[in-house]
Amino acid sequence: MRHPFTRTTFLILGGLLVWMADFAFVYVFAAVACARGFADVSWFGVPIVTLMTLLAALIAGAATVAVVRRGYRLQRDAAIDEHSRFIGFVTLASGGIALIALVLLVLPALVVSACPRL
Repeated sequence: MRHPFTRTTFLILGGLLVWMADFAFVYVFAAVACARGFADVSWFGVPIVTLMTLLAALIAGAATVAVVRRGYRLQRDAAIDEHSRFIGFVTLASGGIALIALVLLVLPALVVSACPRL
């Protein structure tokens, strides 16, 4: 089975790239909300920064689960070569780490205010 370098690299790093994009979005959104003064806006009683953090994490989580499922299918398929199974295992492992990182990214938004008052 052929493994083009770019496609294989994006597959292996897919979950971590999704986490990185979510991380950047969440922190840039929080910084802009604090700088522009709309961090106190609430939707359904939930601050907008917390709501956007949760929404972004759900979208990123769904994308990461898709990557993890792909890695799981590759890793469990006994009909393919060992190289492909290893790529599936590494994809599965890095996606699992990304899911844990996504959960850890959401926790501060649930506990701490986005803009500290001095």
